Amino acid sequence: MMDGLRADTLKAAVAEKNRLDMDVQVHKVIDSTNSWCLQQCKTGRSLPFACFAEEQTSGRGRRGKHWVSAAGANLAMSVVWPFSLSGRRLHLLPLSIALAIAQTLERFGMEQVQVKWPNDVYVQGKKIAGILIETLPVREGSIGNRNKKGVSVATVTGVGLNYDMSACRDSALDGVVLTDICEQLAGQMPLPERQDIASSLLTDVVLTCQNFQQDAMQNLEVFRTHYDYCSGKNVVITLDDRETLSGIAQGVNDDAELLVLIGGELQAFNSAEVSVGAACGAGPS
Repeated sequence: MMDGLRADTLKAAVAEKNRLDMDVQVHKVIDSTNSWCLQQCKTGRSLPFACFAEEQTSGRGRRGKHWVSAAGANLAMSVVWPFSLSGRRLHLLPLSIALAIAQTLERFGMEQVQVKWPNDVYVQGKKIAGILIETLPVREGSIGNRNKKGVSVATVTGVGLNYDMSACRDSALDGVVLTDICEQLAGQMPLPERQDIASSLLTDVVLTCQNFQQDAMQNLEVFRTHYDYCSGKNVVITLDDRETLSGIAQGVNDDAELLVLIGGELQAFNSAEVSVGAACGAGPS
């Protein structure tokens, strides 16, 4: 097992870069960082806060999928942040968080980083990170010293980021080929430490939450022009009732819904599972 993450170092990074005194917990073993955070919110814990897990035994992905994180191999993080529903832009949060992860990876030298709608991060066509965002109502009195009127929801943003999957790197998750930081930066010596990646990831996600209300639409445009993994590719859409449709992805609309050309008709999807095939023509540069 690699050296463990240090909560004091993570907290200090947020204090320095985000100018925020935020509680950060590191658990040796936990079932799910999101589940732990949701339970803490229900007990009235002051917001915001974050937690990491060295080992996650029952991590959850979208649509009930499991995300197991072996001890010391990857990064499992959840950040809890208060938002006002009056902003009406929380549907844009997954793509904004994905961009934060992408920018963290680029800062450490990774190339060909893209975001697969709605919440996966890919490097050179392989999945390196996933996001699960859950919400629940909160009382205004739980918002620490923010004293912010109208705050009515807490978002729990869970991030699973592959750091070293050398024991199972050639495996696939639901048919998706996986990669990790150590593989992508194999030619870079020394490799960045997990602690450094964790600190950067945490501060980037917190910064995105801090600036989300004013930056949400700009983030959406950045995704469209630079990071959209699906655009121009053949995709298979699996709906909630397991019906499947196929077509060509055409980007996203202003509500962050996936646009797919199916049988000559442009259709929008706000919740679906997407598998991606070969590119069809030239996508956006």
